[in-house]
Amino acid sequence: MTGLPFPASLMGRLIVSCQAAPGDPLDNVDTLTRIATSVVRGGAGGLRANGVRCIAAFRRETPLPILGIHKQKISNQVSITPDFASAQAISEAGADVIALDCSAARHAEAEPWPGLIARIHAELGRPVLADIATFEEALAAEAGAADAVATTLYGFTPETERARTVNWEMVERLAGTLRIPLIVEGHISQPNEVRRALDLGAFSVVVGSAITRPESITARFVDAIR
Repeated sequence: MTGLPFPASLMGRLIVSCQAAPGDPLDNVDTLTRIATSVVRGGAGGLRANGVRCIAAFRRETPLPILGIHKQKISNQVSITPDFASAQAISEAGADVIALDCSAARHAEAEPWPGLIARIHAELGRPVLADIATFEEALAAEAGAADAVATTLYGFTPETERARTVNWEMVERLAGTLRIPLIVEGHISQPNEVRRALDLGAFSVVVGSAITRPESITARFVDAIR
């Protein structure tokens, strides 16, 4: 199975995830748009965004590639882009790439990801970024016609839930195995880790909280003086 080209302009670049959890003081479209505009001015090569309103707002501010997701709760569990309707909505809002959970932990009530990738390709003409947690899931996503793979869910699935740092061994194995772009996302906290990921062969790197969340950034500094 063959897919669609992933944005070439993202090769070797930093992508910044501009999101806020429900209840976070930053959980506001205007606030997140200002953050997105700021990181673009700082040199980000692209953005990762959640939901129609944020994606549409970001698109009005920048032509840079946007990796779009739609987080939706199913039976009290957050699912990343669980169905075609959510994929279509974020595509129409301006997402250049549709990201979705392609892990073994994808909610059973969500649309199966292989068929969803096929529909996104055929009906929306958008490339798909497969969020995964393990080496085996990445290989399965590539075989299922995903256009790129991201390590987004490492540390957030039952199999990997205790992980709180980048799995550098997995990154290196995937970079040497996959024929599609590898995006390293999750647990990146230092600039040198971005460089390390690229040196190991990653196509690009996504950083979120370490750049965009003052609460967690401040907590790190406070922890250092306790």
